[in-house]
Amino acid sequence: MASAIAKIKRNDGINLFFMFCSLYQVDQIYIHSPDSKTRTMKLSVFALFILMLAVQPASPQQTRTITPDELKTWVYYLASDEMKGRRNGSPEMLQAAQYISDVFRGAGLRPAVGDTSFFQEYSVKDRNNVTIHERNVVGILEGTDPVLKNEWILVSAHFDHVGIRQPVDGDSIYNGADDNATGTATVMALARLLTQPENRPQRSVLFAAWSGEESGMNGSRWFLGHPVIPIEQLKLNLNFEMTGEFKTLGDHLFIITGYLFTDFDDLVGKYTPADPWKVATQMQTPPGVFFASDNATFAFKRNGDKTELNIPAFTLVTTDDMNLIHKPSDEPEKMDYVNMASFVNYAAGLITWLAAGELKISWDRGAFEEFLKK
Repeated sequence: MASAIAKIKRNDGINLFFMFCSLYQVDQIYIHSPDSKTRTMKLSVFALFILMLAVQPASPQQTRTITPDELKTWVYYLASDEMKGRRNGSPEMLQAAQYISDVFRGAGLRPAVGDTSFFQEYSVKDRNNVTIHERNVVGILEGTDPVLKNEWILVSAHFDHVGIRQPVDGDSIYNGADDNATGTATVMALARLLTQPENRPQRSVLFAAWSGEESGMNGSRWFLGHPVIPIEQLKLNLNFEMTGEFKTLGDHLFIITGYLFTDFDDLVGKYTPADPWKVATQMQTPPGVFFASDNATFAFKRNGDKTELNIPAFTLVTTDDMNLIHKPSDEPEKMDYVNMASFVNYAAGLITWLAAGELKISWDRGAFEEFLKK
């Protein structure tokens, strides 16, 4: 009822009509048909009120946003004690993969593996030569532009952690809330947001939740060797890691790992939404973290005995504090879900914007080679 009243208030013509009816106590209206002088229709003022509302233009559709509670639900599930730290090869990792795939499916993504499955399964040997069976979770959102949809942006995060280890203060479950249930929840949220009509990107987007990161980036490496999209058409990888803690950097600041070797941060700075976030350039995190997450799988390639830059691939991080990493104190109740939701909603707009632009990203190979010498 409140929305209907709001529509009336926005239309002065309707207001004046009903003020007239009220003033002169008009309770019925006779409407003559244009094709017959003898046919009339008697309507109550209330019935005419309903008809006039029906032909009013609908109010603009509200843009979908992600709420702190949605993110909190996902992080609390993935980082719960029941998930036992999401160690690679564990039953809990399979449970987490199913949970993520359910969100991908519910968001409207298309299965990326043979158009029938969200799971890309693989096997690797651990350090004890035991075979570990794992799976990535991958889904596709086709772009809206008939030409640009042949190019791809990869949106990713790893969802594994280190499992159960030596107790610290009686707690042996390394929950991995910020590392990396928050990054995983960010990708799940972006799947929900980017499938909305108002956010649909012009380029195609592959959403990926990697397993095996903690054991050597096995999941993303397997994908690179067995891609489900044309790798030569992959223009950008945005990898999300530790996106739930903000105390050290502050609100509305995030890190792009590898920003010293690229002009990507300059491109991001050109995106100016109503609620902007900015790239932090003064932080304690060493440049070497560029090599420490799954973006490295795509950013580098080996050429003989040399490491060369490859696909533009970066990890986006909202914390400069590594004190929780790989500790049982990395618990979901320590995350800031309000700021996290703001960052996720910003990231969704950024991806839509990037997917519509020219997307020319350059590497500073000289700076990279100088860094490797250190």
